[in-house]
Amino acid sequence: MIISIEELSRKEVINVESAARIGFVSDMDLNTDTGEIVSLLVRCPGGVFRSPPPVKILYKDILKIGEETVLVSKVCPVPAPAGKRGILGLIGK
Repeated sequence: MIISIEELSRKEVINVESAARIGFVSDMDLNTDTGEIVSLLVRCPGGVFRSPPPVKILYKDILKIGEETVLVSKVCPVPAPAGKRGILGLIGK
């Protein structure tokens, strides 16, 4: 199956273990030597001022890519990059 990141970003990611909606694909990690997908990054819906950290879905944990959804078995929180500060960091608190 060949699919573009644009098509993939329109698909909702669902965890089959908890039947929870995770979010939509925002980015992917590629192995530049082989051209294979290593993982997907999924942005979770959040509030106005604070959004939850993205989750990483390893390729081995993707069960099925369907017409409208991506079914996965596991999700891993992605740590925030070092030095990245929230909105309070911008105003000096």
